[in-house]
Amino acid sequence: MENKTKTKRPPRKRRSLSVAERKKQLHLRIGLSLAGIFLVFFLFLAPFGPHLLFGKGRAVNLSDSVLQYQALVDQYCEEYSIPAFSQVVLAIMQQESAGSVADVMQASESPFNTWYANTPNSILDPDYSIRVGVETFAYCLNEAGCTSPRQKSRLKLALQTYNYGNSYASWALTNYGGYSQDNALEFAENMKGKLGWSQYGDPEYVSHVLRYYRS
Repeated sequence: MENKTKTKRPPRKRRSLSVAERKKQLHLRIGLSLAGIFLVFFLFLAPFGPHLLFGKGRAVNLSDSVLQYQALVDQYCEEYSIPAFSQVVLAIMQQESAGSVADVMQASESPFNTWYANTPNSILDPDYSIRVGVETFAYCLNEAGCTSPRQKSRLKLALQTYNYGNSYASWALTNYGGYSQDNALEFAENMKGKLGWSQYGDPEYVSHVLRYYRS
């Protein structure tokens, strides 16, 4: 019987990659790494909700009476081009009324209220109150130069302006460069003297609202 031996084939040489192919592989590896990092962060932040994940912040400790209006708040914030501030608006509502009266945003005295008398609690429709409240807050944000909830000093200025009105934002910017609790108190004292009132607004309004909001 003839003895046959197998001839071993020489190992194949690996084809060297071109510069373009190497760059393509590098970009692919970087992309996969970034995707993995994003996935880890997403899984970590997801329990805190999409508002924190995408920088909107979130309202906290809201009553059920306020939570029932979340869809309306989102709707009007979209309409008035401030969707990033919808959670701030919910915090304002919690402070203003806790959702317990028809004028949930306490917006009756706003100049944007043209359907009811400009007297406290005259608005009898929560939907309309939210619309007027959101429109008013959008105006306050513009006055304060606040375009993101992350602009904390500007957001505080807008919040105090929502409470005070009467051009508080421009007054604070001109005289002090922005909001402070001290100048909020000074403004209230000035307005009390000017109007002959015993009380004007809430000088601690900012801290009262922000206890219902986490950025």
